[in-house]
Amino acid sequence: MNSSEISFAADRMLGRLARLLRLLGYDTLYAPNMTPARLLEIARASGRVILTRGNAEKRFPGGLSLLSVRSEYAPEQLREVVKKFGLDTRSGLWTRCTLCNGAIERVGKQEIEAEVKPRVFQVYDEFYRCAGCRHVYWRGSHVERILRNLEALIEKTGESKV
Repeated sequence: MNSSEISFAADRMLGRLARLLRLLGYDTLYAPNMTPARLLEIARASGRVILTRGNAEKRFPGGLSLLSVRSEYAPEQLREVVKKFGLDTRSGLWTRCTLCNGAIERVGKQEIEAEVKPRVFQVYDEFYRCAGCRHVYWRGSHVERILRNLEALIEKTGESKV
């Protein structure tokens, strides 16, 4: 399943999972201060799958699509979600901001010079910016580490590589 076909609403217990899903390109609503009632209202209105822990039916009544993840650890939670929904773990990588869920767009190097450290500006040529919160991204050494960790994580689900 690709990132345009499914979207999620993660409850306040699943912030790290929300960031991982966003990293994979999945539209994932997460607001730690949102009440379960408001999250349910938004999920119903937008057709999102609610992700939670614990007794999901009690917290989110109404028979809409939801998943209560079993693990308390984000990497294992991600494995559960990927497996349950058959998520595509490659095509949407790095298309959503992990901070705010906004779309990430490529920007010209000169546009961000004042927004990054001089060393980063000198070393890297490709930069990206979130259309929502305006956070600037670049493909530094941390990206390779994240991809290796993500690949190892996804391999445990039996899914294809990142």
